[in-house]
Amino acid sequence: MAQRRFVAIITALALLALLPGCGREIDATMFRDDTQGAGLAGYVGMTHGAAWGDFDGDGLPDLYLTNHLNDATLFRNLGGGKFADVTAQFLRPEDLKGDKHGASWADFDNDGRLDLVQLTGAARGLGAEAKRLFHNLGERLVDVAEPMGVFNPYARTRMPLWVDLDGDGKLDLFEGAEGRFDDRAPPFTFLQGASGFIAADTALPLGSRSVPFCLLAELTGDDKVDILCRLVGAGTALKAFDLSKSPAAAVDLLPQTGFEDAAAADFDNDGRIDLLMARKNAPGSVAFGRPSARQLVASVAIDRRNVAQVVGFSFRAAGALRVQVANVTAGGDGVTAARIHLGTKRTHPAAETFDVGPDIGTIAAATPGGEAGVFIGFTAPDRWDVRVTAPSPAIGAGRPKVQEQQIMVTAAGDLSEVKAVGDHQAEEAPLRLFMNQGGGKLAEEGEKRGLNKRLVAGMNVVVADFDNDMNVDIFVLGSGDIGKNENLLLLNDGRGKFRVVKGAGGAPGGGGGVGDSVTTADVDGDGFIDLLTASGGSMGRSLGLPSDRGGYRLYRNLGNGNHWLAIDLEGNRSNRDGIGAIVRVTAGGVTQTRLQDGGVHHRGQNHARLHFGLAKNKQVEKISVRWPSGAVQEIRLSEVDRVLRIKEQP
Repeated sequence: MAQRRFVAIITALALLALLPGCGREIDATMFRDDTQGAGLAGYVGMTHGAAWGDFDGDGLPDLYLTNHLNDATLFRNLGGGKFADVTAQFLRPEDLKGDKHGASWADFDNDGRLDLVQLTGAARGLGAEAKRLFHNLGERLVDVAEPMGVFNPYARTRMPLWVDLDGDGKLDLFEGAEGRFDDRAPPFTFLQGASGFIAADTALPLGSRSVPFCLLAELTGDDKVDILCRLVGAGTALKAFDLSKSPAAAVDLLPQTGFEDAAAADFDNDGRIDLLMARKNAPGSVAFGRPSARQLVASVAIDRRNVAQVVGFSFRAAGALRVQVANVTAGGDGVTAARIHLGTKRTHPAAETFDVGPDIGTIAAATPGGEAGVFIGFTAPDRWDVRVTAPSPAIGAGRPKVQEQQIMVTAAGDLSEVKAVGDHQAEEAPLRLFMNQGGGKLAEEGEKRGLNKRLVAGMNVVVADFDNDMNVDIFVLGSGDIGKNENLLLLNDGRGKFRVVKGAGGAPGGGGGVGDSVTTADVDGDGFIDLLTASGGSMGRSLGLPSDRGGYRLYRNLGNGNHWLAIDLEGNRSNRDGIGAIVRVTAGGVTQTRLQDGGVHHRGQNHARLHFGLAKNKQVEKISVRWPSGAVQEIRLSEVDRVLRIKEQP
């Protein structure tokens, strides 16, 4: 109790800083790293998102981790924020393996138990790999993807989405995917029929072979769910669809802007759903990650555009170094120990991981477009130079199209003054916030509302009322392509502006790995939303040395004295999860609006339970639910600080 009172005081002081005229960042501790205490600290390596869902029906959010190329893990929530690994109890060893990407819980058969879809790749876009649909039988999770018709072996799938596309009360499945490297065009969309699923891409006319993920929103103002999809290539970055029509009709609501992730929420409590986009820029041919002050990870990519240029990096560090060189691209022209040249004498280490001291002397001349090689040298005072070359004929012939080396350097002391030689771009980019003006009109107001006082490379994003003050806040997972950056927490002041919280309020991130995803759940049932970050991002350029030291961090929300209400939906005519429902809660004269979107966004699934902060209000005046079936249900409630289950009336 003493700790909670202390946190409440700190939060109150932080809220005072939100008064007009205060321009400084908020200095408040809202989260504490509780990864170890929760039992989630053992894993180190690649990640690919996380999926929260109460698969055992005890009212507590459980956790499924795909771990990308490593074995997946299922954790049961034991209560009090403690978790136990129950993977072997519910899944077979063969269920855990493969090139696993996004996963999502949903009760697809309306039997009252959450099932799980796990998407996979397709042997580097040229082969086949089974997708998995685990039917929850209570005592086991059994893969029924093939008999249910969602096996889809040739698709390079990325992130799933459950939604009732045809309005029949049963969930259909979208399997987000990137285009293959051959002429195959596997389906994205599967409609659920009487005995399984049938591929039906006409239900969602995407017009692209690369659509890695979609998410739900309500942007047209008809209180019916829309879909926003991220597209890759062909000059189109996104498409929005109105699901009130069948097949879904594309709607022109947003400009063609690239984004990494998005979140739909009512940020100003005007009853209309707005849209936030997290964005980042490509780093160029040279990219950096900084796992610690003494360590640097560099990625150097050479293609036709820069094969005849000097490419590499330099930095300052005293004493000897430990260096590890790895090839990202396959092929015979990669770098081996015999192609690593140390100093003016061009000596070679015995292996791709080696120690090197300042006595090697300055760097040898590297010939751009010559043979593939890594050249390392030392220039006083304490400056190291690294250059990378690739063979011009091979690159010119497209074998491979790009040669990429990853180089990890560990110094005895701090490593500083890192500089790129060649094309290097800042990866930080402005967030974009599209405020819903009604009538299908959206206005971009990110800068106006203070979202970009501190720019980050926005890899992933979640929104929630983290301080329970009745206003939706923003948490951005910051990361470059090959290295984690500091996260960003923005508190909504209720007056249309957002304020930066120093150190992301106690969830700063940083350290090893590459940013992958952030997801939300109230893991301990105290009414305050917690965060889980994954930092083993391992797709494309980040695969290999950058992601090897990734893992998960659970940041527990320390809470304050504000009240709250959480709502679980149970559909009847609608799908049992209520995905697509609009819920409004009125307390203290303020109406908050939430969309039941299943919790899905890019590479992650938040716990789908709807959460409403109530500030100091001890009573709710009205709850209104517009179900996907079109039925509207109103409820009055006097008791708060609880989880309420609302069942759709027959």
